[in-house]
Amino acid sequence: MNKVSWKDLLYIGLGLFLIGALALNADVTNTLDRMRNIDLMLLGLILFLYLANTSIKALRWSAILRGIGAKKRGFITFPIFLASLALNNSTPGKVGGEPVRAYFLREHTGTRLSLGVASIFAEKSLDMLTIITASMIGMIYLFHTLGGNGVISMGLGVGLGGVVIIGAILMMVNKRVMLTMISLAGSFVSKIPFGKARKLGDKAVNRVEGSGERFRKALQNLRRNRGMSTAVILLTCAIWINEALRLYLVVLALPGGYHIPFIGAVATIGVANILGFLIPYGAGNVLGGTSVLKIITGEGNLSFSASFIAVATSIWLSIPLGLISLGYLKSRSTRQIRKKGGNDRLA
Repeated sequence: MNKVSWKDLLYIGLGLFLIGALALNADVTNTLDRMRNIDLMLLGLILFLYLANTSIKALRWSAILRGIGAKKRGFITFPIFLASLALNNSTPGKVGGEPVRAYFLREHTGTRLSLGVASIFAEKSLDMLTIITASMIGMIYLFHTLGGNGVISMGLGVGLGGVVIIGAILMMVNKRVMLTMISLAGSFVSKIPFGKARKLGDKAVNRVEGSGERFRKALQNLRRNRGMSTAVILLTCAIWINEALRLYLVVLALPGGYHIPFIGAVATIGVANILGFLIPYGAGNVLGGTSVLKIITGEGNLSFSASFIAVATSIWLSIPLGLISLGYLKSRSTRQIRKKGGNDRLA
């Protein structure tokens, strides 16, 4: 078994261990009873909202691609997005699918990798800024209504993570910082004593510099396209309102007559998604969601049940959808190669 397989098994084991620990911390029998007696009508609505939200996310990515100047898009962006989403939801940082997305976009539409990366960077930046904003608003609400019990330390963690993420985003889009990094790389390469290695290094630095320039221009095009950038921002708001609404409905669907304020759902999805970036396979989302819901409701079993179902009807559901999409993309690639080979023989 290779290193990648062992790493994947480690991540899966970590996720299962955390979910198992949370389940044992709650009353497993009570949790299972709650899940069995969930309101099926509301559960159907939750699943519908998830599928609608996934379609909105794919539509937003297509809008970003249009805004940055990518000319060929169409239906194919939907299965590409689903395939990358499944990979993201099974890797820490939720970025494992992004190189695959950029690669498939180039393979199936001819879009430059730099444009694909720029579109993904814009999408992820919007999501992270929205999540941080939702988390901070939620922390303020929790502190105001519940006091400092368990809220201050969580708020400090969210704030620190927000500063790091915003700093990283600013570094990526700042021309001076990027040029400084490229200049340092060029200086390092120029000191390589071996002529062939130095030549390859110079070529790599020049390529990165060209891609970086196209990357910045693509983001500038999106910013200048007021109509498209406004549409992207509105779609982002719709996506995260949908996320909070689904969690709100999950709590409502569980037996016991519980409900939480909508702003409490906003706080929960914010913190859950921040932890989800660090811990894969939905385990971070379950851990974050359970922690915040327990502060709001005081009910450990309810909190774990709601967080578990929210992940099962979103992150875990995305994985089979992504595998189906991945199979379709590979089949399409094979057909295109055969078609090209046939055309070459005829020529």
